[in-house]
Amino acid sequence: MFIKNLSRLESESLKLIQKSEVTSYGALPIAAWAEVVPWHWIHRGALINIIMAFMVSPLRSLSTTPSFFTAYDRMYVVIVSSNIVTGPSIQDVLRWQDVHRSSLLWDAPLEGEAVPGVLNCRHQEKGLLEGGVDPRIAAYITAAGLDGLLRVPNIDIDHSLITALVERWRPETHSFHLPHGEMTITLQDVEVIMGVPIAGLPVVGYTGMNNWGDLCAELLGHLPPDRVLGRGANTAVLEGARVKAKWLEDQFRNPLPADATDVRVQQYARFYILEMLAGTLFMDKSGERNSLMYLQFFNPISNGKNYSWGSAALSWLYRHLCKASEKTAKQIGGVVLLVQLWAWVRFPHICPVMRHPHQALPLGPLAISNMKVMSLLIDRWKGAKITTEHPTHVLNAYRMSLASLRPNQVVWEPYRDYLDSLPAYCTAGQHIWRSVVPLIHFWVVEGHHPERVLRQFGMMQGIPDNIDTSLELHKITLQGKHDKNWVEEHAGPIAEWAAHARIAEAPPFHGEMSYHDEYMVWFRPRTVRHITKVTSY
Repeated sequence: MFIKNLSRLESESLKLIQKSEVTSYGALPIAAWAEVVPWHWIHRGALINIIMAFMVSPLRSLSTTPSFFTAYDRMYVVIVSSNIVTGPSIQDVLRWQDVHRSSLLWDAPLEGEAVPGVLNCRHQEKGLLEGGVDPRIAAYITAAGLDGLLRVPNIDIDHSLITALVERWRPETHSFHLPHGEMTITLQDVEVIMGVPIAGLPVVGYTGMNNWGDLCAELLGHLPPDRVLGRGANTAVLEGARVKAKWLEDQFRNPLPADATDVRVQQYARFYILEMLAGTLFMDKSGERNSLMYLQFFNPISNGKNYSWGSAALSWLYRHLCKASEKTAKQIGGVVLLVQLWAWVRFPHICPVMRHPHQALPLGPLAISNMKVMSLLIDRWKGAKITTEHPTHVLNAYRMSLASLRPNQVVWEPYRDYLDSLPAYCTAGQHIWRSVVPLIHFWVVEGHHPERVLRQFGMMQGIPDNIDTSLELHKITLQGKHDKNWVEEHAGPIAEWAAHARIAEAPPFHGEMSYHDEYMVWFRPRTVRHITKVTSY
């Protein structure tokens, strides 16, 4: 057993813990002294860096049975070691553990670089959007139903936080496995945080076209130059449907002229829409190119409002989370900004502290008064500086934070008190927030399973049915399939999306779930409880 001298807590005695076995959360209740709340929960992982020795002379005898000891002038914390079960001991849920990146982390050395390390999170800066948008252009973006996305500010991505979350993402359930159960990013989160519509048609269209350059010229007014002879592969401005983002941005770098025709205004609007979609919602792992495929949905521009861009973005994100959770993954695409903001509102203790010299904000990531526009929900973090009061950019610190989550550190319903204050486009699709449905993005189909995270909707979580997120669907890529008719290929999932036949329901529930609740009893042996040896102590 480990013993730690808490030098700041002067005490006359130490009470050995009254319960010697390790609890389900890898924590031990201890009897604290004076100012410390009695029976405060202290996670074993949180003490790993302050362990001093295996034995301390004032304590001549230690036992795992309840008893009392005298400890001179200091207070000691006793941590009872036990055989650590990483899990899952029952493998009917997490069936792909042998190919998951967490299987390598447990065997990584305690000292030195963890294997695997921090993921490279692909994320484009907002570029020309950062300087504001001409009202004439903004009007067309609003007509396309994407004015909410336009308001999303640029925020630095914390690669370590994203990596720590990916390590707990499970492709088998499309959810994060955390100490207190499963959590995930749902259609509600996409619509509320990003302001992107989720109701509408699935984003499925052509992926094969003889000349994407012609479409670029028609809808954006600029024809990408031909490949330079003698240059290597992937050096042309246009490769298939993917155009170099910098070249495209250069074509629209000059402000929209005051006497611009309506056709020119629409070309500018389509460029900004493409930059938002390809550079924010549908970021791929290259980080340097944007896909022109999305242009086909904006002719006319107002046609864009008929599509569920939120569900397509979530499908694309799920796919990237699943791929990034593999042992060999080095990077991740998709809307990683949403992952970061989702974590900040769900786990406020890891949220950065705002340091605005001229703007005072109330405490708490969602404690914003007079919320008139959705952008305030996330604009409060724009330009946020990380302080030493929160563990950031340190992967091991985030691993520790997630492993030692206490029930009162999880905000299951962060939007509950703010939904009425949000603009209409943040709640327009709330009738399908709990829809158990396939999410579709061209060739990508991923299952949305809110029935596994009902506490996020203020409902009682029961034991969920086993699901099949389909290893075969995960294998589908666009490589060699550009000419495939995805509307026909995914006719079944498209029909399911249109029907929204199953909406997850359960009795209301708010607060902390009991350790002995049937769901927790079911969950514990079916999850990976410890990611690394350090976080298991």
